[in-house]
Amino acid sequence: MWRAGIIFSDLIEKIKDGISRFPDLVKDHFRVVIIITAAFLVIILLLLVLAVVVPSHQKSETETKKPVSELSADTVPAEDFFLPYEPDFVPDVLLEREPRDGWTEEDARPFWTDPKEGNEEAWRKRIKQGVDSLLEHVP
Repeated sequence: MWRAGIIFSDLIEKIKDGISRFPDLVKDHFRVVIIITAAFLVIILLLLVLAVVVPSHQKSETETKKPVSELSADTVPAEDFFLPYEPDFVPDVLLEREPRDGWTEEDARPFWTDPKEGNEEAWRKRIKQGVDSLLEHVP
């Protein structure tokens, strides 16, 4: 018990010493004290605004509860959330006509364009460069 009395008396002296140094601490770090004080005031102000605004937006239980008939009218059917069923197989290709074994010149004519028409010289240079690059590697 005797030790507890010494500890408490030392603790009281340390608290008194800290309180007596407080004005000097405020003078030395005036900006920091002002910033901390302003931050606490802003927090308190925001909490007060929150305390005033939140209860005004809450509805009473009678207003928030809807009858079952109104709830069923507001619900979205399950079909809107899920894709329709699709079979696990891919159907065969349905051709409009039987595939051909070969093409005639008349059949291919609409799809064929002659690359030489209009730029023969460019193709000649390109072919010559290709042949030259192949011949460079021949021993």
